[in-house]
Amino acid sequence: MIKTSAPARVNILGNPTDALEGAYAVISSAIQMRAYVTVKEGERLFHSLTSDVRRLFEGCVNVIKKYFPNVYQEIIQKPIDVVEVKTEIPRESGLAGSTALMVAFMRALKEFYNLNKRKFNDYIIAELVQRAEELIGITCGYADRYVCTLGGLAYMDFRGKLFHKPLYKEPLVTYERLDHYVNYIPLLIAYLGIRRSSGDVHRKFRAAYMRELKLVRSGKLEKSRARILKAMLKVGLTAIKGKYALLEEDWETFGKLMNENHKWVNYAMKLAGFKEGAGYYNNAVINYAIKEGALGAKLSGAGGGGSVIILVEPDKENVMKKKLEKFMKSIGLVNSKVYLFQISREGAKIEE
Repeated sequence: MIKTSAPARVNILGNPTDALEGAYAVISSAIQMRAYVTVKEGERLFHSLTSDVRRLFEGCVNVIKKYFPNVYQEIIQKPIDVVEVKTEIPRESGLAGSTALMVAFMRALKEFYNLNKRKFNDYIIAELVQRAEELIGITCGYADRYVCTLGGLAYMDFRGKLFHKPLYKEPLVTYERLDHYVNYIPLLIAYLGIRRSSGDVHRKFRAAYMRELKLVRSGKLEKSRARILKAMLKVGLTAIKGKYALLEEDWETFGKLMNENHKWVNYAMKLAGFKEGAGYYNNAVINYAIKEGALGAKLSGAGGGGSVIILVEPDKENVMKKKLEKFMKSIGLVNSKVYLFQISREGAKIEE
């Protein structure tokens, strides 16, 4: 029997819809919430799973069938049964909960079938999970997959990955660990308690971005008039600038960049057809936090619900936590919860 796990993630600065290149850059972190998968040898695949989890894991197996047919034959000849699936990550919270489950499952497959460590390295696992989600109709970007797999606090570069080409036909993500230099960020994660599918947000946003890009490349729209492209370029630049502030622990500058990030994301989402931009409740919580003295606040991932992150002065997290919890309940977010941010240095792993 093999038990594996993978962490949740938050996108801290840069392009939240990292399916779009923007200025290529994202700063994200794995956090101390994990999803767990336990497998053992069985008679047939997945017979004990609920339909939603089965769909995720079938996507993983089918993408292996596409890129590694010899491994797929091993899986068919020696099936595994998933005997337990559990998670600490709130469902549809914008914290990459479904991705963490898929990454944990891929890590279990690697261990159970003793897959080649060079061919099935962490970068390939992240890329396979990306394509597995695409295969089952989930539109999203690469940050979730890489952070859930590799862990830590990271600066990522998505250059050359805009068009989601097949495996080996585009570059791997450049993943630079920053938690060797910074192990504490005075952040809070405010989960609104509003479930929403991040794929629904990403799909609509990406489609609008790609339409505008196509018009620019065909000469039908001047680049200077491409408002969504311009906004997402500015969003990506916040991560590039923010890397300096993060390494220097200049929280005031970092907070200003978070606010700039949110301003442009909110604007771009309105252009993409979201009437409330990042979402009515997301904006309400962000505005309240800033009013109460937060240094910065923005979405954790896609908008429309899910979670937002709030930067405060060091050692002021618990004061803001109480205020946020009270405020969110006062505006009807009865299932909301505020978490203290803790970096998870470990990505996907085998549990002892």
